[in-house]
Amino acid sequence: MVQKSKTTGPHRGNRHLRRERGGHLWKWIAMVAALVIGLGLFNLWRSGAFASPPPPSRSGDSAALLPLAQAGPPLQGGHDPALIPQTSPKPQPVPANEPVPRLDMPESSHDFGRIYARWTVSHIFAVQNTGAADLVIRNLVTSCGCTTAELSSRVIPPGHRADLTVTFDADYHPARGNVTRLVWFATNDPNQPWVEVRITADVRR
Repeated sequence: MVQKSKTTGPHRGNRHLRRERGGHLWKWIAMVAALVIGLGLFNLWRSGAFASPPPPSRSGDSAALLPLAQAGPPLQGGHDPALIPQTSPKPQPVPANEPVPRLDMPESSHDFGRIYARWTVSHIFAVQNTGAADLVIRNLVTSCGCTTAELSSRVIPPGHRADLTVTFDADYHPARGNVTRLVWFATNDPNQPWVEVRITADVRR
């Protein structure tokens, strides 16, 4: 009786070698895929995809601010160059013995600090009237389409305030690094007929 011999020789060794090479190849593929996914997640993290924008911030101590005015409709503002005067109006003499409004802003600038391009951030400025007549706001305008503004009341009685909410959309255009945007408005305060508000941010992409 002839007994079949088990397969030996170079063929068995080649199959074992191919299996080892195949195992190493799949390991390398898995490592490369993990690296690509990791880099993608890292870039998303750097872009702020996993971070939430902060809630609207406010200038001034809320306890020290004047009461909020409800005397007039809100005033919307965006980028409209036609509303920006060629030259800023100059202060006018205050009439003697005549009640006049007086604009008071605890702060007229705000720095958002580091933000991400995917964010839209807002800040609220207090626009107060510490005079003796109604303060009237007109021509609310911004320096860029990425920035909008809204004043809660266009008429502010004496001893009251309005909230000016300035919103900056960092993803509006590819600007990055240090960014400055301006908001202007006109008033009937003889000493401050044209007011400038400034926001800044460090935009990261």
